[in-house]
Amino acid sequence: MSEIDDLLAIIFDGRPSAFAAEFESWIRNSRRFKAFATQYRAKIRAKLKNARDESGLGDVRAELATVALLLSDPRFALEYETYAASKQRGPDFTATFRTRTSFNIEVRRIRGRELDSETDSRVRSLKLMTILRDKVGQMPSGKVNLLWLHSEHKLQVEGAGDAATKLRLMAERKDNDFFVDRGFANASVFLKQYRLLSGIVVRWHNEQALWLNSVARHPLPSEIATAIQRLPAT
Repeated sequence: MSEIDDLLAIIFDGRPSAFAAEFESWIRNSRRFKAFATQYRAKIRAKLKNARDESGLGDVRAELATVALLLSDPRFALEYETYAASKQRGPDFTATFRTRTSFNIEVRRIRGRELDSETDSRVRSLKLMTILRDKVGQMPSGKVNLLWLHSEHKLQVEGAGDAATKLRLMAERKDNDFFVDRGFANASVFLKQYRLLSGIVVRWHNEQALWLNSVARHPLPSEIATAIQRLPAT
């Protein structure tokens, strides 16, 4: 067996997976992705093993597709779940740009059933607000934080940005019930956490767009924003 075959055998552990062929193509076509997969093979294997159904597998795929995309640009380097290693709740990835600028990325797959049945823009916006509210809680302090949304249904970055703005306005109006329901002490606590969100990347139909949080405590540097927007369509 080749080195790649050995790596695939370790990661997939002989279990058939609809994701295996795509994952293999990433390894064979990218030395950097292969190095990442080798370094984090035990973690990836555990995630695949714990994916109980196709939906769970889709969540793992969204994370690793983000890795494959970012590592196509040699200026980005990635570490996987560094906060989990210290028993902290935090984003999926810690990225470094040009070896000197560090930031976090939390990946969230928006499943087709979450939005595809909604034609009412208000209901759709509320669902997005709920998704964003839940993810904002994972943003640690002291660093740029990006939420990376993989959508299976058509989603424009303007829609995500509009939902984020509505969420902030709701917090500023002290609509406590909406936030207490998800573990925040009150709307003010959420608002402080919201400012830790630097921006949202919306990935849909093999393209990505970026929304920047105008009230972020740590704004996304412009050169990183440009690099993300210029990542190749895949």
